[in-house]
Amino acid sequence: MKKMKTVLSLPGVLLLQMVLLCSCYKVLVNPSYPHGAGLVTTTRYYVDNNGSDTSNGLTPATAWKTLGKVNSMTFQPGDSVLFKRGNSWTGSLIIKSAGTSSARITFSAYGSGDKPRIVGNNSTLSAVLIQDARYLTFENFDVSHPRAVRPPDISLCGIYVALATNGIYPGIIIKNNHIHDVEGMPITNRHLQAGIFVRSNAAQAYLDSLLIEGNTLSRCSSRGIMMGDGSNKDTAFYNNNVVIRQNVIDSTALEGIIVYTAKNVLIEHNRVLNAGAYTLGVPMNSIVLAGLWGRGKNTTIRYNEVAYTRLTNPVPYSSMDSEAFDIDLSTPGYTIIEYNYSHDNEGGFFLHMGDPGPAFTYGIVRYNISQNDGNGFGNRVFELHEHPGGKVVPIYVYNNTFYNTTKIGVLDRAGGAGIHPGLEFRNNIFYAPAFQLDDQTHMIYDHNAYYQGLKAASDSNAITANPLLVAPGTGGNGINTVNGYKLSPGSPATGTGLLISNNGGKDFFGAPVSATMAPAIGAAE
Repeated sequence: MKKMKTVLSLPGVLLLQMVLLCSCYKVLVNPSYPHGAGLVTTTRYYVDNNGSDTSNGLTPATAWKTLGKVNSMTFQPGDSVLFKRGNSWTGSLIIKSAGTSSARITFSAYGSGDKPRIVGNNSTLSAVLIQDARYLTFENFDVSHPRAVRPPDISLCGIYVALATNGIYPGIIIKNNHIHDVEGMPITNRHLQAGIFVRSNAAQAYLDSLLIEGNTLSRCSSRGIMMGDGSNKDTAFYNNNVVIRQNVIDSTALEGIIVYTAKNVLIEHNRVLNAGAYTLGVPMNSIVLAGLWGRGKNTTIRYNEVAYTRLTNPVPYSSMDSEAFDIDLSTPGYTIIEYNYSHDNEGGFFLHMGDPGPAFTYGIVRYNISQNDGNGFGNRVFELHEHPGGKVVPIYVYNNTFYNTTKIGVLDRAGGAGIHPGLEFRNNIFYAPAFQLDDQTHMIYDHNAYYQGLKAASDSNAITANPLLVAPGTGGNGINTVNGYKLSPGSPATGTGLLISNNGGKDFFGAPVSATMAPAIGAAE
């Protein structure tokens, strides 16, 4: 004990060196050092296929062996549970422990080689269950849930974050995991499964400050990342301060990312590819609404790439959905969709379901680039559903660049009979051989640039000259491949847009946009 007291009295650098060199694995640390907020006992536990559950788990040489042993433990604030790289476990890892803001619990990996694998089996809903946890990090795992025999309808998850008891559950982090081959069949239960599935099963339970970051998800036969309760939950108990960033989601049966029952949501720097592609040969009785969307309250979707969303809908829905983005039914607060790159989505760029509900305040769609979206159905870039009773739904679509080799359609789902007051298209570049711009009576088209096709008749401030994009149509895979959508010197789109007060302050490429001078038309200043 005297030696430990001496260590704690040393300066911070030497303290760190002494702790790293310490041969024991149970140490006293001060998580807020050097501010002196008190000591916390922390323990590292090790898990190895060659270990023994009768060992103490405190060193690699005395590691535990099974998931059952880990599942039986209640871990304390500051503890780490480390699984050996290159090893694999079959079954379900169940985590029901709580850390604190200054002493998190961490589940991670040790050693060298591939991420430790957790493989769900036929008797488990999820490969990993995190229930009623607080201040917990789950990182650096390989998680899968395959089925050798695929029944016609079954719910499966890779990582399931669940709440069973009323209360606030802060500080969950899920990062740097590979989630793949989650093979449930989303026939009737598509809202109950995903590669990463977050759900509160208690009416007054919610997560606060949830971070889902840096994960790779592939081959998930329902959603990639899904958050939602599937119910009309009171917004006071919505999951709060949710960040979903820098994830790659490739090949799902349905949406790549979908968020319900959450507020203050930020979805950024993700790649969503091939939504609707991984159906395992099973006909879908459900629909791919959009590659990335949500019904969250106050949601910002930015800097994402969404591409190759497939049309998989059965009759009578075969002409619906499968866009990159959506403002849907029952969407409270605002939704901002900005600085995204969308391309080759068969259903189009944007879906608007008509009436997002009485709690909706506004939508903004700005400074996005869309390339060859909608070519799977009528060159539909926008799918618009009628506003019931002529309700005004304020959605402002401005300073985007839409490019298509065949046609750009702003298509009314009512076959031309629908009305859509509140939708405004301003300062956009429409670049295609033909346009179909429905409902020019109730929607506003103003200060847009139309090149090759005929302009909106109602747009008295239109530009029809070549906007002189640097290299239109040359965007590839990756949000950094779209420099061809910048404006060449002398472009008639430069400085000819309508000044918009709430303009975001910058264009797609990060260049500043003036708050006092007329902007360029399109996504680039």
